Amino acid sequence: MKIKYNQIPVLLALLFSVIFVSCKDEWNNHYYAVAANKSDSTMYNYIKSRSDLEVFAYMLQMTGYDTLLNKSQTFTVWAPKNESLLGVNILDTLAVRKIVENHITRFLHTTSGLKSKTILTMNNKLLAFAKQGDLKTFGGKTIEQADIATLNGIVHVLEDYAPYKKNIWEFINETEGLDSLRTYLLSLDSLVFDEKASYKDEVLVDSIMKRTNLVLDNLAALDNEDSTYTAILPDNAAWTEAYNRIYPFFKTLPIEGGVKTQRKYTQLNLVKDLFFRGKLNVPVSVDTLTSTNGNEFANPNRLFNNAQPAEMSNGTSYVTSQLNSTATESWFKERRIEAEWTVYDRTTGNYAASTVTALGTNYPISNKYYITLTPTTSSGISKLFVKFPLPNTLSAKYNVYCVFVPTAIADTSDKRPYKVKFYLSYKDANGAQVTDKGVTLTNTLAASTSQIGTFTTNPSTMTKMLVLKDFQFPFSNLMYTEDTPITVSLKVENAANPSGTDLVNFNRTVRIDCIILEPVQ
Repeated sequence: MKIKYNQIPVLLALLFSVIFVSCKDEWNNHYYAVAANKSDSTMYNYIKSRSDLEVFAYMLQMTGYDTLLNKSQTFTVWAPKNESLLGVNILDTLAVRKIVENHITRFLHTTSGLKSKTILTMNNKLLAFAKQGDLKTFGGKTIEQADIATLNGIVHVLEDYAPYKKNIWEFINETEGLDSLRTYLLSLDSLVFDEKASYKDEVLVDSIMKRTNLVLDNLAALDNEDSTYTAILPDNAAWTEAYNRIYPFFKTLPIEGGVKTQRKYTQLNLVKDLFFRGKLNVPVSVDTLTSTNGNEFANPNRLFNNAQPAEMSNGTSYVTSQLNSTATESWFKERRIEAEWTVYDRTTGNYAASTVTALGTNYPISNKYYITLTPTTSSGISKLFVKFPLPNTLSAKYNVYCVFVPTAIADTSDKRPYKVKFYLSYKDANGAQVTDKGVTLTNTLAASTSQIGTFTTNPSTMTKMLVLKDFQFPFSNLMYTEDTPITVSLKVENAANPSGTDLVNFNRTVRIDCIILEPVQ
């Protein structure tokens, strides 16, 4: 049998009517017929018929949900009584809609068959249904009358309404005094091509874009109702103070973006440790807190000093007029370059470098590995050296250390120390590249080659040797991209002669654990 085109709408209508009748029959068979409380009305008509729910009925009519709740779709409505809504500004249509959508949930939720759980509302909030003995609550509000079956869903009557709670992202966007934070976070929004959504079976069906945000995607999904966070939110005064405090650490060369890049990294480092997983009650009961960025904060209660808490739908916000984290906890951290790393293009001169494990030894070796530098020449003219790039230094003061491993780790009978010289490469205050500037014995840069010092290690134990003290880098040298040149490096040169007394007294094979850049406050 052939179906004419003009017959299709009729057939579809018949099909949907069959589906509706089938669903209705299923609903009647599974719940309505056995319900203790039941009505022959639709959900909206039932609510409208009750004098104690007439305010909520009016709110449903205002928002258009009266029409929806008269249709065949199944919902559960948690209807608040009149008295609880008397303080609501009925003329505020946005507030009314938020309340209405906070009390309607898709699908059927009976209290008899429902265990304590969270339920998704029409405004995408997760509200808790809870049972404790005979007490049943929704959104923390008591259910006065439960499980009223209507023709198209279930109605529960609440003593009080469940207020709409903003999530942390909504709070940031709608709260006065957070303008600086809000402006920065919104500036990170961008639209990118969603390849997964745009292709089906490897065929492009549509060019779909999706929003990305550096902070929301990588630090804290503040707009996600399924995640819970504690956020410390700086007001405008706190933002300005913290910005001015952080800004000098990120002084950038003009060729690398100058002030624009400096501002970018100042703002990023201002916000990167503002968020913590879970909902924290202050005072916190733990000794340390770890931010979503991975930095650890001791004595964490100080972070919340004088901060004003606000309960959110996905955690807690603390608005503060003073950020109490310190530089060395957050943006001005110790830099440790492991000697065995090759990712930064470590170079050697007349040395063969091999990585050796420290496992099974009693030596406190960083990262459990070190390098052994073995001479490839016995010439006294050819220099033996290793050069370590030092990326991600800030425009700040550091104490620079080189940590040596004694020969005793490999040969307990070898008591010879190492004799070395140090050279630093960096950008000076004028932005000019300084290459291999020698270091004096007083841990400063030498003005001439004659002032370059010769350092001797302890032959029996680990030697954390101070190379430079209170050295101020004029510019930061952050790895903005993979191609960003590393302008800071430390060269370690063997100063022992390959003959004479030096050959007897010093070991030309050198072992190095790491380079440490210690922040100076």
